[in-house]
Amino acid sequence: MRNPFKYGGIVTGPYFADRSGEIKTLKREIENLNRVFLVSPRRFGKTCLLHNLMGSLDPDGYAVAYIDLNAFPDLRSFAGAVASLTTKALETNTDKLIKLFAGFKRLRPNISIGSEGDVSASLELAVEEKEAIAALIEGFAHADALAQRKRRTLAIIIDEFSDIEKYNGGAVEKALRAEIQTHQHTSYIFSGSEMSVMLSMVQNKKRAFYKMGRIMALEPIKQETYEGFIKGWFEKGGYSISTDCVREIIDLGQGITYNVQRLCHTAWEAAIESKTIDAPLTETLQAIIVKQDAPHYEVLWQTISATQKVLLIALAQDPDTPPFSKAFLLRHKIGPASSINASLASLVKKGILVRQGPGAQYRFSDLFFPFWIREIGKL
Repeated sequence: MRNPFKYGGIVTGPYFADRSGEIKTLKREIENLNRVFLVSPRRFGKTCLLHNLMGSLDPDGYAVAYIDLNAFPDLRSFAGAVASLTTKALETNTDKLIKLFAGFKRLRPNISIGSEGDVSASLELAVEEKEAIAALIEGFAHADALAQRKRRTLAIIIDEFSDIEKYNGGAVEKALRAEIQTHQHTSYIFSGSEMSVMLSMVQNKKRAFYKMGRIMALEPIKQETYEGFIKGWFEKGGYSISTDCVREIIDLGQGITYNVQRLCHTAWEAAIESKTIDAPLTETLQAIIVKQDAPHYEVLWQTISATQKVLLIALAQDPDTPPFSKAFLLRHKIGPASSINASLASLVKKGILVRQGPGAQYRFSDLFFPFWIREIGKL
């Protein structure tokens, strides 16, 4: 039997840890043609949730276009993707699709024929860069109009939407709001992991998306639900594991989906012969993962300044004390506060740390990195 605990990619079907409540809520929002701003820290399974949501929608009544902003470095490629993916979601006939593509004013079709004669088509910007926003809006307008003609509800899901700022965000946001607020056949899910950016979009009165839709914060999977999912798979594989060990694994992973899945995956492989997962084995899981990831951590460590290394060591040893507190500064003999602030900002920008909540608390984006830091401190 293959290891059922998947991580690091899109997980669907029976391998997807249950989020039936969230899927039910989002389906209802789509049905009501609402706009949702889905926010969560990284590694909570947000993208997996969205893909499982798409798979749960009835294709006869709904069309879905999924757009990941990570895949589109500039506004021109984003504009082409919006028009192309939404049109393909609503029209599958190749001949009709090409005719629809030919009707755009600011975008031109790019037709290619595969080695077996299969035809594929996409869209690219046909005007100067300064008209890229107009081309983007043309794509969104066309999508809603086509959904009306097809008598289907279109759901447009834009993942990593917090990256919209890289496209001259203010102007793009204003243009998008002006267009999207008129749509009567399209629902939108704007999803992002940069929580402060996403919340600012909706809560800041000066931003174009102010109060444009509801905020849905993705929480960790409910403990009882996750326990049943984990125990069920281990038992199906013939493993012996107690409820206490399952809870210990969830605690080690801090309830974060990626972490828990990886710990379970590691436990499965570690006990592949004995089929017994007990407390002594559970205690070794983090060390096993850190050993696997050590080459990556070693390279990452070389990119960090000496001042930042001192701060990371302190945070790894003392994760629950705010770094600007007097107790933290005295205990670890670091400072001044201005230097700490600059280091924290740089480490957040690099994706090594994440600012947690409105206070001055920070956590490692990779749960296993501080374990590695503590281990090298023992050498």
